[in-house]
Amino acid sequence: MSLISSNYIITFVIGALIGVGLFSIVRYLLPRRLKATHEQQRDLIVQKAQQRKEQLVTEAKKRAEEKLLLMKEELEVTLEEERLNLESMENDFGLQEQFAEHEEERITKLEASLEAHKKKILDLEEQLDTHNNEKTETEVATQLRLAQISDCDIQTTKQNISDTVLNDRRLDSQKRIKELVDDLESHSKKGAERVLSRIISRYQPTFVWPKSVNHVEVQNPRLFEALENPTNNTLIADLTQLSEGVELTLSPAEHEGMPSVIRLGGGYGIYKEAVRLTLEEVLPRGPSQWAKIDKIYQKHCRTIEIQAAKLGKQAVNELRLPNIHEEIQKMVGALNWRTSYRQNQYYHSVEVSRLAGLLASEMGVDPMIAKRCGLLHDIGKGIDYRIEGSHAVISGDYADRFGEKRLVCDTVMSHHNDLVLETPLSFVLKSADTLSGARPGARINLEEGYQERLAAMEEAIKSFSGIQKVAIMNGGREVHIGVNHKRIREEDLQDFTAAIARKIEEDVAFPGQIKVLVTRRFEATAVA
Repeated sequence: MSLISSNYIITFVIGALIGVGLFSIVRYLLPRRLKATHEQQRDLIVQKAQQRKEQLVTEAKKRAEEKLLLMKEELEVTLEEERLNLESMENDFGLQEQFAEHEEERITKLEASLEAHKKKILDLEEQLDTHNNEKTETEVATQLRLAQISDCDIQTTKQNISDTVLNDRRLDSQKRIKELVDDLESHSKKGAERVLSRIISRYQPTFVWPKSVNHVEVQNPRLFEALENPTNNTLIADLTQLSEGVELTLSPAEHEGMPSVIRLGGGYGIYKEAVRLTLEEVLPRGPSQWAKIDKIYQKHCRTIEIQAAKLGKQAVNELRLPNIHEEIQKMVGALNWRTSYRQNQYYHSVEVSRLAGLLASEMGVDPMIAKRCGLLHDIGKGIDYRIEGSHAVISGDYADRFGEKRLVCDTVMSHHNDLVLETPLSFVLKSADTLSGARPGARINLEEGYQERLAAMEEAIKSFSGIQKVAIMNGGREVHIGVNHKRIREEDLQDFTAAIARKIEEDVAFPGQIKVLVTRRFEATAVA
């Protein structure tokens, strides 16, 4: 057993020695082999890099040579172009020098000719002076001789003859003018009466004038108290803001048993009607439902705008007027909720259009254009609360914006003399407008308030010094004022007129606008 163990031990030791020896041999030979391999790879990479470097350098030199050659060719082309330009400029300078020399020669010839003409003119002037002196001497001698013969001063004779001729001419002219004016007035009056008689007999309106409602009754006193208390609800303020300026005024009951009312005024007619319908719908529901007025108001606005578009289209179709813009038709329909002196402006516009067509046919003017002017003449009243100025000017501008002819726009502006236009069409429109407004029952004026307004206007005007006469015209819409030319200077006239207008605004309550016209003139008349 021990022998076997000894053999195993010897074998193990020998194997271990052989393993250590092999490991030492491998450990020594392997790094040297790897090092040689790495050096070969490095030499190969360095060789390839050197070859790549030489290739890149060659390519770069080649590209640089090509670029240099291209730049050289471009430089040669540029130099050739510059040379050609210089040659062209030299040729131009040569031509200009030739032209300048030619012009100098021509100017020299003209100067010489001018000097000759000047000399000739001087000679002629001397001859003319000589002839004039001879003529003057002859006239003086003749006048002296005539004065000696007639025993009268020359200046006195001239003045007497001049006065006699002028007086005779003036007298003849005045007589002739008076005869012509009388004859024209007579014929014009008779002709106008005949035309108006035929118009009245031909015009037969078929519509019934509606009455506008500009208030809402509040039957429940508690609701009215709630409306009067803005801290608890904002119904009135909200509706005023939604309607862009419609004035809502709370009026308590004047007598026991009568309802309180909310009065509506100003603003766009459609918005005012929408406010009225909104109040009639929400008031019975009580304050709890007043917060929903926005949707209710917008609903009524859309409904009324659709009605306005239908009314405008209906008017255009009835009058058979072509090519009127939809926006203008809508504005015409919106006049159904606009009144002037309680006259419905939609029906007024339709009536003026019909009357203008009849008048135009009687006077030989195009009736279609006249009807067009009549229908559009007051569309500015629909938006005059937004824009400063006369509704006639606003109407003309609005029509012009949507493609109406210049003749139609100017005629519309002239129907209240905002634009002076003395054409047959303008007088037709003014006459038709006057006929519609003056028809019995068309407009309702409170006589007492009207007279008070006129008296207040006259008092405000006469508070200024230098006023000679005051004429209130056109239903209180125009004021013609004559001033003393000695007390009001011409350069102060514009400021004076503006001051009167401001005074009327402060002291007088009036609907619409008032035109103030101030005239300053001196006249002297003598009739024998």
